[in-house]
Amino acid sequence: MPHRPLETPHARSPRAVRAKGRVGGVALTLVALCGLVAAGPAPAQFKPWSGASIVDDPEWQKSFLGSYGFLSGAEPDVRPSELELLKEVIDLMKVNPKAAALALAQRKPADSSAAIDFVLANLQFQNGENAAAAETYEAAISKFPDFRRAHKNLGLLRVQTNDFAGGIEHLSKAIELGERDGRAFGLLGYCYVNVENYVAAEAAYRNAILQQPDVRDWQLGLARSLVAMEKNEEAIALFSAMLEKDPTDATSWMLQANAYLGLDQPMAAAVNLEAVRMLGKAEASTLTLLGDIYMNEGVFDMAKDAYLAVVERDREGKQFQAARRAADLLTRAQAYAQAADLLGSIERRYGKSLSRDEGLDLKTLQAKVARAQGRDKEAARLLEQVVDLDGTRGDALLELARFHRDVGNDEKAMLMLERARNLDAFEYPALVELAQAKVAARDYAAAASLLREALELKNEPRVERFLAQVEEAARR
Repeated sequence: MPHRPLETPHARSPRAVRAKGRVGGVALTLVALCGLVAAGPAPAQFKPWSGASIVDDPEWQKSFLGSYGFLSGAEPDVRPSELELLKEVIDLMKVNPKAAALALAQRKPADSSAAIDFVLANLQFQNGENAAAAETYEAAISKFPDFRRAHKNLGLLRVQTNDFAGGIEHLSKAIELGERDGRAFGLLGYCYVNVENYVAAEAAYRNAILQQPDVRDWQLGLARSLVAMEKNEEAIALFSAMLEKDPTDATSWMLQANAYLGLDQPMAAAVNLEAVRMLGKAEASTLTLLGDIYMNEGVFDMAKDAYLAVVERDREGKQFQAARRAADLLTRAQAYAQAADLLGSIERRYGKSLSRDEGLDLKTLQAKVARAQGRDKEAARLLEQVVDLDGTRGDALLELARFHRDVGNDEKAMLMLERARNLDAFEYPALVELAQAKVAARDYAAAASLLREALELKNEPRVERFLAQVEEAARR
């Protein structure tokens, strides 16, 4: 079966990518270390100022207050009276931006120009007063609707507050008005990724890369968009170029692995995940994905090693369920030696901290493996402990019934199966196994009745075939 990635939403940040495998419905899940935030800029990039060094720059002061003014035709003029106010505020900006914002807010006229509103909004934005800054930018735009930089900065603010629709609105308007800054295109792409418009995201990121070809964030965002649109070959090529520049880039290794899964190349994906592991940046989800890939390819020793690493690196003790699932997969695949090794590690790591139900789950799985390896007495001991503590553990009852049938204790086996039959979740398998026991006793009529009852619960071809064989035997 091909490893076809399926995306599922994850709260507008890391998305999960799955590919269904061949062993017992194994799901290969790429949970991101590499969420959408990786395709966006560092928080510092959102700030409209970068500190006192900017206001000390003579060229900045000249363009801000001198003959250059605001952008001709694209921005409003500053009134002479407002220019004097701004000259006074500049010195205060250098040492205390919050005081400068307060002074400007108090002294600006009620009918201030859009230009003054823009400067005040910038100061508020710099000071982290996002709500006030947004309101002031909106005021500037209402007075001068084509105010390019006001649209751009308000777009940046909206992105910073995760208002991606607002970011799209104002960054798009700034670009429409002539903004060519690579950051504006890149953040527009970031917004489109977060609203899952990948076609638009691709176009925005390509423009960002034209303006800023060395900015990794834009390359990574483009690659993520390509993967989302299943343009996996292009994404792989782009990731390869990025990794050639920086082989320690774990995020690119991870995302390229996702693209390889999209092309049904699981072992190529495994190579990438091993690279992340060698870099020391493999999280539990990465190691689980790696183990699942090896499981699907039938490389059980390597799968076990990846799963063991999940347990061994779990300092906070939060990966029991992932580890138990892995042991169950190995058991279902009849990789009993590997399952036994993993179960031993699980017991050593989590044994003293498990809840009652978790402990019973572990004992039941240990018993299944012990039975498969011929350690029947150990298996029976574990299973008896489970059913004594919780008589509703249908999986343990079924396994214990199989043990008693194997050792010739049919009466006790039937008792265990009848108990399992009374549990809704286990009624169907218990009926089938009861029918098998009746066939072994040559009670074909009773077996047929049990199988018909089972088929009313679940219509399964193999059971239908079994019923036909039993009915034929009953007629002889």
